[in-house]
Amino acid sequence: MTATLAGSQAALKTLYPDGEVPKSINEMYVLHKRLKKDTDFVGELAYVPLQNANPQGSSADLPTAQTNIFQGNYVRSSLTRVSHYGVARITGEAAEAAVKSEGAMVDLWDNETRGIATTEMSVIATYLYGSGDATLGTMGGSGSPTATTITLAAGTNMNYFELNMTVKAVSAVGLNPTIRAGTNRITGIDRRARTLTSAANWDTALTSFVNTDYLVRAGDQSGVSASTVITGLDGYIVGGASPGTLFGLNRNTDPVRFAGQSVDYQGWAPEDAVVDASCQAGFQGIGYPNVLVCNNIEAATLKKSLSNKIVFNRPGGESAKYSFSDVSIEGENGPIEILADPFCPRNKAWLLKLDAFSLFSLKAAPHLAKYDGMEFMRRPDADAYEVRFAFYGNLKCKNPGPHVRLTNFCVA
Repeated sequence: MTATLAGSQAALKTLYPDGEVPKSINEMYVLHKRLKKDTDFVGELAYVPLQNANPQGSSADLPTAQTNIFQGNYVRSSLTRVSHYGVARITGEAAEAAVKSEGAMVDLWDNETRGIATTEMSVIATYLYGSGDATLGTMGGSGSPTATTITLAAGTNMNYFELNMTVKAVSAVGLNPTIRAGTNRITGIDRRARTLTSAANWDTALTSFVNTDYLVRAGDQSGVSASTVITGLDGYIVGGASPGTLFGLNRNTDPVRFAGQSVDYQGWAPEDAVVDASCQAGFQGIGYPNVLVCNNIEAATLKKSLSNKIVFNRPGGESAKYSFSDVSIEGENGPIEILADPFCPRNKAWLLKLDAFSLFSLKAAPHLAKYDGMEFMRRPDADAYEVRFAFYGNLKCKNPGPHVRLTNFCVA
């Protein structure tokens, strides 16, 4: 039977009946899966109210208490949306030549749509941990970029890079870096060795590229004063005395309650670091975090560290089971669940009160773009058919205070 686009469209309607990505794809992305999803981010922006102080009319003397009256302190941030797109394309010739049945055509369309949907989920999963500047990795100042293969710095999360991905280079992390001219496409990856290979020398494809530059997905580099991608945990949980302004809110007036805490735990046993971070959050009296998110490798280090403190018994001659199916650590206000997410940066962890965060978007994040009712479109300028996924939204935080960023987590 001749392949038909009607069959392909039927497949899209089955796989994405409401435009949403199938749950089977969502299962791969740990933090994305656990975050609350709000899909009614309408309007130009959303105001997020925050209260960082209670009324202060208090004294041992009533007249003085009346004199001391001052209302609670209420502020708000102005959350804006960012957009991101995933596009898959099948040429008409490939559709006609590569299939012998309608079912095969459906499989081809299925593979391409699932593939680009997975790519967009990976992008969101990556940026949920970032500061909004879209930087993915750097050579760290070592090695020479005058070759087709470069080695990224130790600790780079290689899940952020994919074969055939097009990248640009920027001079620094943060907003308004110098953006190098040109792009480069990744033609080879050795994930364990942390190497990226391209067809052209890196400093040729990327003008003035140096080994201290950072790589970004082409098109995602930050603008002059605003992020073009999700502002993730590293943007909300900054710590320090001067976290600066985020979404119009000056956080320097009360850094802990507006920007959380950041603590260096180099040299700490990971379980001790989690307990200490929990008490740091509890001591501030603004809520108790209940989830620690870290990379799979740091989660394994945590398990191995805990295993040295456990006595295994074998009652009745049964074999002992080594390691753990689930891990939790007793915190200030109950168990802290450990979540291992392969998209979490290396040697960094976040202690979170998870209900303070939500992925706030216009429709599902991401969703099949079919506002006009068309699941796919015929290209007017080429013999090709195209399907698009879109994300319009951002990470929302209604209470930044009770969170801790653990830096140098599991670093001796």
